[in-house]
Amino acid sequence: MPFRNVLAACPCAAALAAHAGSVSYSYDALGRLASTVYSNGASSTTITYSYDPAGNRTSVVNTTP
Repeated sequence: MPFRNVLAACPCAAALAAHAGSVSYSYDALGRLASTVYSNGASSTTITYSYDPAGNRTSVVNTTP
C-alpha cells in the first residue's frame, strides 16, 4: 500500500494536516505506541492509544483542545 494511502487511513491524518509542525511519539514499557503529539508552536494535538492484555489496540483518542 502506498504511504499516502496509509496516512489517509490513519485516524490522526486530520490532526497531521492541521498541525504542519513537529511530531513526537511516546511508547509504553512493551514498546507499543502510547501517544503521538502534533505541535505547530501555537497549538498541539495529542492522540493516545490503549491496548488490551493481548496487545490489541482498543482505543485511539484525539485530545485536541
